Amino acid sequence: MTGLVRLTRLPVAVVRTGVEVTVAGTGWLPGGAVGAGTVLVAMCTGPLVGYFLPRVTVRLPTPAPAPSPAGGGRPGR
Repeated sequence: MTGLVRLTRLPVAVVRTGVEVTVAGTGWLPGGAVGAGTVLVAMCTGPLVGYFLPRVTVRLPTPAPAPSPAGGGRPGR
């Protein structure tokens, strides 16, 4: 899901809804049942993930740059 968000640059809610609808449709094609619960989950999961994901994401601190080696960083001199 997050890979598709980066690739398409669409919001998480849109990508997740697309994934859910595709999965539901794939299950329906060979004769699976699609009821009100299936439609509700497919249509609500994307917006809920889009709302809550930024609120629960842990942001890691950026690492400090590595110190340059003694001697100016020119090997062999």
